[in-house]
Amino acid sequence: MNLTLKAVVMVHRSIALLVFAFLLEVSIAAAQQTPVDYASRAKEASFVAKDFSFVTGERLPELRINYATWGEPQRDKAGKITNAILLCHGIMGSWRGFASWWAARMFGPGQPLDTGKYFVIASDSIGTGKSSKPSDGLGMNFPKYRLDDVVHAQKRLLAEALDVQELVAVIGISYGGRQTWQWGVQYPESMRGLVPLISSPFPNAGRRGMQDFLPIEAITSDPTWNNGTYKEQPKNFPLAVMMLWLTLHGAGHLWEVAPTREQSFSYLPEATKQQVRSWDANDFLYQLRVNDGFDAYRDLDRVKARVLMTNMAGDGLVPAELGHAEKVVEKLGPKADYLLVKEAYGYGHIAVGQTAAVYGPKIGEFLQRLAND
Repeated sequence: MNLTLKAVVMVHRSIALLVFAFLLEVSIAAAQQTPVDYASRAKEASFVAKDFSFVTGERLPELRINYATWGEPQRDKAGKITNAILLCHGIMGSWRGFASWWAARMFGPGQPLDTGKYFVIASDSIGTGKSSKPSDGLGMNFPKYRLDDVVHAQKRLLAEALDVQELVAVIGISYGGRQTWQWGVQYPESMRGLVPLISSPFPNAGRRGMQDFLPIEAITSDPTWNNGTYKEQPKNFPLAVMMLWLTLHGAGHLWEVAPTREQSFSYLPEATKQQVRSWDANDFLYQLRVNDGFDAYRDLDRVKARVLMTNMAGDGLVPAELGHAEKVVEKLGPKADYLLVKEAYGYGHIAVGQTAAVYGPKIGEFLQRLAND
């Protein structure tokens, strides 16, 4: 790669990482300086759920869930915590994804999730971050967790470690948005509001299912994967990560970062180096298969909370043209609102990182409306 091309790739990779950090666990300290170090302000701890049962019938004697909090809990006269908000991260992410650009736009005084007002909680979901995951040692013998399990583990964390019985809201992005939908149908009495961003309650089917299938197939068809008993990451693992990266980014953005033939062949390997170095193939497979069986739309009549859906107009993972959001609004009626963000259209799924100034105030207004209900 010549020096000019490498410089272009590195510049655009830094921009992409800035928004990708919310979907994935990446370090972006060099890409953006925030006025407050919310990572160091977080109170990090781990909760161990004893005798955890999965929907498949599998069990773990101990399931570790790592988490962080910002702000302080407030209690009513009965001692009940009244100001807790749960944040749910994206695929292969962790709570630290919320401590960068999201925190800078959401956590400050007067901002939508002002940590002087709210007790904000974010966990590493099962299979990610410092929570229990296949790469801890069990490999493909790790229980086949589903979204039901992810949410159940969060529920136990809240109740057993933090004494939170009811949430003001569950807010999640992408895979975290599906967790949000699952919360609404699995524990409908546990929150007053649901704020799923760039996600759908419909199954990951059609093209969306195929977008999961391709990286799964790239890994599992690779002889070096060896049924998950590899000593080094499988040969096709970088290809699988590049497939994911491609689905997250819009056509306009990718044309900007790779406007020549040479750049289009070089961009993805360079842009995904950090993920390839830090991720594990089995962990990644489990994260892709967590969507198996998910269909919150089927049970949408169980939702009792108010809902604020936010999607991106150019998102190829959650295409607005399918009309799924409109079907949700029709089914939920007046308790559901829908915001389709048209700004940063060319960025696709990761436009969520470019448009917080658009949807952030809407989240703030939504939370205020919950307080007034």
